[in-house]
Amino acid sequence: MTCAAKRVVGETWTARTRTVVVVARQASAFCCFVYLVLLVTLFDLGLAISGDGLHLLEFKKKITHDQCSVLSDWNEEDHHPCNWRGVTCDISSQRVVGLNIDGRQAGRETRNWSSSRPRPSVSKPSSNRVKTYTFDSSLVTTQGEVGDTPRCSLSGTLSPALGKLSKLRTLSITHNNITGVIPGELAELELLQTLDLRSNSLRGQLPGDFGRLRHLQVLNLDNNALEGSIPDELSLCENLRTLSLSGNELQGTVSPSLGRLQKLEWLALASNQLVGTLPLELTNSWCKLKFSGSIPSELGQLWRLSYLDVAFNALSGPIPPELAECHQLEVLVLSSRNACVSVGNDLRGCTLRGKVGIGEGENNRFEGPLPSTLGSLPRLRVLWAPNAGLVGPFPRYGGACSSLEVINLSQNALAGDLPGDLSNCSRLVYLDVSSNQLTGKFPSKVAVQCMVVFNVSRNMLSGELSEVSYHQCLEPQPWKGYFSPSIRSSLLRDSLISESFFSVSLVNSRPPANGGRPPRRHRVEIIHDWSFNRFTGWVPPSALGKGLKKRDALYLFSIAGNQLTGGLPPQMFEVCKEVGALALDVSDNMLSGSLPSTELVSCSTLVKFLAARNMLSGEIPQELSGLRNLAHLDLTGNYLRGRLPDKIGELESLKVLLLAQNKLSGSLPYVLGHAAGLQVLDLSQNEFSGSLPESLSFLKQLRKLCLNGNRFSGVVPAGLSNLSFIEDVNLSFNDFSGPVHHWRDVDSLCLRGSFAGNPKIEGCEKRNFMSKRLLYSPTGVNNITYMGVPQPSQVPQGLFEVQSKRLNSILIAAITSGCAIALVLLVLGILFQCTRQRSPTSHCATPGRKEVVTFMSVPCHMTYENVLRATGNFSIDNLIGNGGFGATYKAELRPGFLVAVKRLALGRFQGVQQFDTEIRTLGRIQHPNLVTLLGYHASHDEMFLIYNYFPRGNLDTLIHTSRREMDWRIRHNIALRIAEALAFLHDDCVPRVLHRDIKPSNILLDDNLNAHLSDFGLARLLGTSETHATTDVAGTFGYVAPEYAMTCRVTDKADVYSYGVVLLELLSNKRALGDPCFFEFGDSFNIVSWACLLIRRRRPHEVFPVWLWEQGPEAILLEVLDLAVQCTVDSLTVRPTMREVVNVLKRLQPLA
Repeated sequence: MTCAAKRVVGETWTARTRTVVVVARQASAFCCFVYLVLLVTLFDLGLAISGDGLHLLEFKKKITHDQCSVLSDWNEEDHHPCNWRGVTCDISSQRVVGLNIDGRQAGRETRNWSSSRPRPSVSKPSSNRVKTYTFDSSLVTTQGEVGDTPRCSLSGTLSPALGKLSKLRTLSITHNNITGVIPGELAELELLQTLDLRSNSLRGQLPGDFGRLRHLQVLNLDNNALEGSIPDELSLCENLRTLSLSGNELQGTVSPSLGRLQKLEWLALASNQLVGTLPLELTNSWCKLKFSGSIPSELGQLWRLSYLDVAFNALSGPIPPELAECHQLEVLVLSSRNACVSVGNDLRGCTLRGKVGIGEGENNRFEGPLPSTLGSLPRLRVLWAPNAGLVGPFPRYGGACSSLEVINLSQNALAGDLPGDLSNCSRLVYLDVSSNQLTGKFPSKVAVQCMVVFNVSRNMLSGELSEVSYHQCLEPQPWKGYFSPSIRSSLLRDSLISESFFSVSLVNSRPPANGGRPPRRHRVEIIHDWSFNRFTGWVPPSALGKGLKKRDALYLFSIAGNQLTGGLPPQMFEVCKEVGALALDVSDNMLSGSLPSTELVSCSTLVKFLAARNMLSGEIPQELSGLRNLAHLDLTGNYLRGRLPDKIGELESLKVLLLAQNKLSGSLPYVLGHAAGLQVLDLSQNEFSGSLPESLSFLKQLRKLCLNGNRFSGVVPAGLSNLSFIEDVNLSFNDFSGPVHHWRDVDSLCLRGSFAGNPKIEGCEKRNFMSKRLLYSPTGVNNITYMGVPQPSQVPQGLFEVQSKRLNSILIAAITSGCAIALVLLVLGILFQCTRQRSPTSHCATPGRKEVVTFMSVPCHMTYENVLRATGNFSIDNLIGNGGFGATYKAELRPGFLVAVKRLALGRFQGVQQFDTEIRTLGRIQHPNLVTLLGYHASHDEMFLIYNYFPRGNLDTLIHTSRREMDWRIRHNIALRIAEALAFLHDDCVPRVLHRDIKPSNILLDDNLNAHLSDFGLARLLGTSETHATTDVAGTFGYVAPEYAMTCRVTDKADVYSYGVVLLELLSNKRALGDPCFFEFGDSFNIVSWACLLIRRRRPHEVFPVWLWEQGPEAILLEVLDLAVQCTVDSLTVRPTMREVVNVLKRLQPLA
C-alpha cells in the first residue's frame, strides 16, 4: 500500500473514531440522564409505600364498612405493610407472605389495640420456608352462616389486586361479609398454600383457573353462596390436602377427576345441591379422607351391617340410637384405633399430642351420651370409643352383653357409677374406662382376674378393693388366654381389628448411645390398673385367672394414687411364679410397715417395683441378688432406715434406682458401681455419709445423679466428671471438698447450684450465685443440716465478723480517748444487746419488749415501732394486697427504702416457738427468683414478715388489668424464672419446700419484669407435714390440684399442677375461673378444661390472644401449651417435675 493510501485510510479511521467518540459521549450523557431520572424515581419510591403495600391498599379501598377499624393502621405513609394488622412478611425480603383477617377474632381483640401497642414482628423463615397458619376455629361445617355478619366484620368485595402479591402463601379472610365473586386473578398467586374464605357471602362460580395453584394445600370456601359445578381443574392441585366446599349452592355431580388428588385428607361437600353418586375414583384417596358432620341415623336401616369403623374423621353430633337396629353388628369403632393404654398410669410412651389431640390423631368429637339402646345389640363383641367426647352415664347392658369381649370408653366424660350388670358380660376380657368421672363402688362380681386389660384408673371410684370377689374364669377361647403379641381371635382372623389396637411397651428407655445392646422391652399383655381413684382399705393380693397364667406373659398390677392403708401383703408377690414378668405399682398411698423381704427378694420375674410416697419403714432387704430382672425400683418418700444393701450392685438389669427422701444412712457400697446399666440414681435427702466410692465412675450409662441433701464428705471422684451421657448432677448441701473446675460444663453446673451448700468446694466461687447468697445469709452454710435448723450455740460467721470489727473500733476509741474501763464495758454491753437484737439466733427478749429479727444487712435499723409507724399502724391506705395468709402493706422505713410487710392471720398459724423455728429455716433460702425475706416479728398478739418491695406489682395485674401487651419473650422469661424457683425449692432446698399456693398474685415483678415467687414456705407455718396427710388445704380455688383438694395429701406434683394453671393464664390472658369465654362451653368449665376442649377440637390457636399468635412463633407456642396441659393432667406420674419443665423451657428459649 502506498503512503498516500495509508494516509487516506488513517484519516478515514480517525474520522470514524471521532464519530464513535461523539456518539459514545452523547449516549453516555443520555444514559446518565436516564440513570439520574431512575435514581430520583427510586429515591421517591423508597420514601413511599412498597408495591405489596399498594396492592393491599387497593384491597382496603374495596372494603365499604369497617365497623371496628380493623384496618385502621393500614397507612399509605408507611414504607412497607409488615407492621399492619393481619399482615405477615418475610423478614429478609419484607415481602408479604400472609394475610389473615378473621371477623370473630377482630371482634374480640380490636378493643385491645392502640397506637402504643407493640407492632407484630416480621416472620422469620426457616430454611427459606415460611410456616403459615390461618385463624381456624373449627373445620366442622355448620349451616345458616351465609349472609350472617359477625360483629366487627368487614364488608365489601375482594380486590383483584390481591393477585399481584406474588409471594403470598396464606390468604385467610374468614367470618366477614365479603360479597361479590372470587377474582380469577387469585390464580396468579403461584406460591399460595392456603386459601381460606369461609363464612362470607361470596357468589358466582369457583374459578377453574385455580388449577394453576400447584402449591395449594388448603382450599376452604365453606358457608358462602357459590354456584355452578365443581371445576375439573381442581384435580391439577396435586398438593391439595383439604377441600372444603360445604354450605354453598354448588350443583351437578362430583367429578371423578378429584380422585387424582392423592394427598387429599379432608373433603367436605355437605349442604349443597349436588346430585348423583360419589365416583369410584375417589376411593384412591379415601384412606386419608376425614369426614365431617354427624353419623347419619339412616345407618340403622343396614340390618346386615356387622362392622362399623368411623375412626380418624372429624365427626360430631350425637351418636344415633338407630344403630341399635343393626342386630348383626359385631364391631363398633367410633374413635381412634390406636389409643394409648396406660402402663402403670404412665402415659409417657405416648406423646401428649396423641393424648389430647394436638396435630394428627383422633378427631371425632361426639356430643351427648352413648345410647343405652346399644346395650341390646345381641352380637356386639367390640365397643371402641376412647377420647370421643362422650358424656353422661355408663351404658347399662342388662343381660344382653353375653357376646361383649372388648369395651374401651377411656378419656371421655362418663359420670355416675359402673352398673352392676357389667358382671353379666361373662366373655369380657378387655375393659378400659380410665380417665372419666366415674364414682361409687366398683361392682364386686366383675371377674377382673379373667381380663387381659382392665383399666379403671383416673376416676373417682371408692370403696374397698378387698370387697372385689374373684370368680372362676370361663375358658378364654378364642383369646388363648392372653395377647401375644395381640389378640388372636376371630376378630383378627376376619381382619376386623388391626394388631395396633393393643400394642404397648412397658419399658420406654432409650437405647444406649454407644451403640450397645438395646434395653429389653416387654410386650404388655395383661394390665390390671386401679390407680388414682379413692379406694380405701387393705391392699388386695394380685390374682390372675387360670387361663392367664403364662410363663411368657407380662403382668402389670397398679393400685397407685389411692388411700390404701396397712402393709404390703406377702401374697402380692405369689403371682411372680405364674408370669414371665411382673410390674407392681403401689405408689402414693398410705401404706405402712416394712417390705416383705422374703417374698420380695425371691420374686425373680419382678421388672418394676414402685412404692414411692407411702409410710413404709424398716430396712431395704439386704439380699437382693434374686431380683435379676429388676429394672426400675422407686421407694422415694418413705421412712426407710439402715444402709444401702451391698448386693444392689449385682442387679445387672437395674436402670432406675430412686431412694430419695428417706432416712437411709451409712456409706455407699463399693459394689454399687457394678450396676453397669444404671441410668438414674437418686439418693437425695437422706442421711448418707462418708466419701463417694471411686466405683461410681464405672456407671458409664448414668444420665442423672442426685446426691443432694446428705452428709457426704471428701473429694468428689474425678471419674464422675468424665461420664459421657450424664445430663443432670446435683451434689448440693453436703460436705464435699476439693476442686471441680475439671468438670465438663462446670459453669452451667455451678449456675444451677449443683455444688451449692458445700463450702469446701473449689471452683464455683465466681460462678455459683447460690453459694454467694447462702454465704451472705446470716446463718451461713456451715450451719446447714438435713433438718435445716442452725445450732443455737453457733454464732453466724458474718455477724461475728461485724461484731469483731465493732469491738475493735470501740477498743481503739477507748484507748485513744483514755476512757475508763467501766465506760468501755458499758459500750460493749450496749453493742452486745444490739447484736442480740439483730441476730436471728437470739430471741430471748424481755417480757413486753417487741423486736424485729433481720436476716441480712439493711440500710436502716428495723424495730417493731419503725415498722408499725411506716405502715401507718397497718392502715388501709398502705394496703397493697390481701391473701389467704394475711394482708400485705407498703412501708417506707427511710427515704427511698421501701419494704412489703405481710401481716399474718394469727388464727391460722402455730405457736410462737414453732413459728420461730420454721421462719429461721425460711430466712436462709435465697434464690434470684424468690422474694427475699428480710426479717420478721413473732409474738402472741402480732406476727408479720418483711420482704423486698416490688413496685411493678404482680403477674395477675399485668395479665388481667394492665393494658401492656407482653410479647413472647417476656412471657417465656416469666414462665422460666418461676419454674427455676420452684425447681430450686423442690430439689435443692434442705429441707425441701412445697409452695402450695402458686398463683399469679404471688408472682411479683421487678422493674425489668423479671419474676419473683413470693409466699414460698408459708404453708409450712401452718404446722402441717408436707409429705403426708393434712387437714388444712393451703392454696387458692382454681389452682389447687384435684388430688390435693380431695385427699389433703400434698406432693411436689401439686405445685406442678398450680404452675400449669398459671402457665395457661400466661399464654391465654384468661382467668383460671369465671372467664366469660368459658360460658359458651358450660358453667363448670375452668381454664384447664377449656384449653383441653379447644385442643381436642383442633382449635389450639384460640387459647392465645390473636396478636400473640400472629407474632408467634406458632410451633413454640403450641409446644409450651403442650407443656402446660401436661402439668395439669390428673395423673401425678404423667405430670413432669419442675426440673423437667425448666429443661423444656430452656430448650424453647427465644433467640436473642
